[in-house]
Amino acid sequence: MSIRTLRKRIALVAVSALGAGMLSVMAIPSANAAAADGGIDSTAGTIGLVGAITPTLAEHDNSTTRTAVLLSTGTLVVSLADDGAVVVSAGARITASTTAADINASQTCAAIGGADTASITPTGAAGTTFTVTTYAEDTCAAAATIRDVITVTIAASNLSGTPSASDSSVRWDSNNSGDAPTAAEDVTNSSTTYGNTLKLRMNVKDVYGQDISLTTGSLVVTLTGSNGYLGAIAGTGAAVAATAAATTVVSNADPSPLWVVVSEATVGGGWSGTVTVTYNGVVLATKSGRITGAPASISVTPYKIGRTGGTSGVNNLLYTVKDAAGNLLSFTNSDLALDTSSNSAIVSGIAAGSVEATSTSAYGPYVGSLKTICAGTAGVPNSVGNSADLVLKYTLSNGTVIKSNKFATSCAGDAYEYSASFDKASYVQGEIATLVIQFMDAAGKPANSTTAVASLNDAGDAGSTNATISAPMMTMVGSMGDGTLQKPNLLGQLKYTFTVGTASGLTAGAYNAVVYFPDIDVATSVAYSVSTGAAVGVSNAEVLAAIVKLIASINKQIKALQKSLKK
Repeated sequence: MSIRTLRKRIALVAVSALGAGMLSVMAIPSANAAAADGGIDSTAGTIGLVGAITPTLAEHDNSTTRTAVLLSTGTLVVSLADDGAVVVSAGARITASTTAADINASQTCAAIGGADTASITPTGAAGTTFTVTTYAEDTCAAAATIRDVITVTIAASNLSGTPSASDSSVRWDSNNSGDAPTAAEDVTNSSTTYGNTLKLRMNVKDVYGQDISLTTGSLVVTLTGSNGYLGAIAGTGAAVAATAAATTVVSNADPSPLWVVVSEATVGGGWSGTVTVTYNGVVLATKSGRITGAPASISVTPYKIGRTGGTSGVNNLLYTVKDAAGNLLSFTNSDLALDTSSNSAIVSGIAAGSVEATSTSAYGPYVGSLKTICAGTAGVPNSVGNSADLVLKYTLSNGTVIKSNKFATSCAGDAYEYSASFDKASYVQGEIATLVIQFMDAAGKPANSTTAVASLNDAGDAGSTNATISAPMMTMVGSMGDGTLQKPNLLGQLKYTFTVGTASGLTAGAYNAVVYFPDIDVATSVAYSVSTGAAVGVSNAEVLAAIVKLIASINKQIKALQKSLKK
């Protein structure tokens, strides 16, 4: 017997003595433990392996991420490129080795030579996993340097080739080649504009996560939604749009991976719908997609009051653009133009706002903004009023003109005066009160939404305001906010909310709220009353006073009667 073989036999006996066949790494003199390659060379002779080991042994030397699927009745046979140790975790055992002749019923480690093999049999339940780890050291006791790791899933039956929706990949792609898109890219690639196509990448895998590479199965793609059709299913670099309108296409090619293209039946008409992918009757995914059509309608809504005398200030118009199918479009506001104005002396045109209509617009998905070009002189009354009816337009590349709805918009000067009012004259403790402050320009029109009606406080503190509101027996909800941002709305108003009552309670009675915007005018007041809502009691003094009044009234009537009888 050679010295190396003797050393291995001694090591195996030592492992068995440690109990339950578990691997124990022991410090031994380096002269007694040789370091070799220890990497898995092949799995020749294996029985019951489902699919291939991934990644394959040839692709990655000394990999710790390999996976495999083995039938519960199978045996994994591994050989090493050079001497080393083979260790299995719970869920399997080493049942044979061409090197070690004394394999026992619970063997978990075997030191084998480069020309030898170790046979591994599953002992765990179907669906569980075990690992096979090889080490460079050629004794079990000294095993420390990991070379290869295979995580093996135990299978009750061979389901290789059975499609699995959770393991397959069906995602929208930016092109028709390459690896699977990420989840974020899938969302981004699910929408495009008219004249372009959508590409769907399909990679069919089985329940073991292995690519299905059969040419006997049927991959079926079905499309829903009007004005859309599918191209022929094709492989990398060959995905094409169909030449005839088709809503169902079939392929018997290797489905790992394939691409299919979605196109508009009529360019400019847009498409919105779903694409369902099945393989041998198993639904792998249903994907929603959209090709936005050419602009077909424009809707404009007044948002705020423009500032008389120019385009400076806030965006005061909001717009949306839709295609013929009703899809909201991402649309640049500079593409819109003024078609007509009923009062060009007030509104003579439009100008681009600060945002464009996009899916992440500040005003809502696909909502854009514009500014009106206001003419006139601020605060000067005139016979033409301060509003105009506008219609906007957009001209398609083919010359077709699309017009918006007619809408009224107004221009006004800066706030010149203001008044205040509550939504009710009296309140009960616990109610909500709304204070409305109406700002008017010098012409008596609701003030514009561009110029702030307040400033920062005297100290210039960020987020502060020099405006004040005092409302006894009420508590403001939130705060008045930043004075530089206090600008009137579409009606020339600012609104503030109060809860009736204070932290210390409420005293019923009549009060006056004092509102002061020092940048504009003197303070104004608003009368109101509050109560606790409880029944009002009557005091003894009030009862006695009523009795005295009643007696006096009776005496007066008696005297009048006596005087009448004497006559």
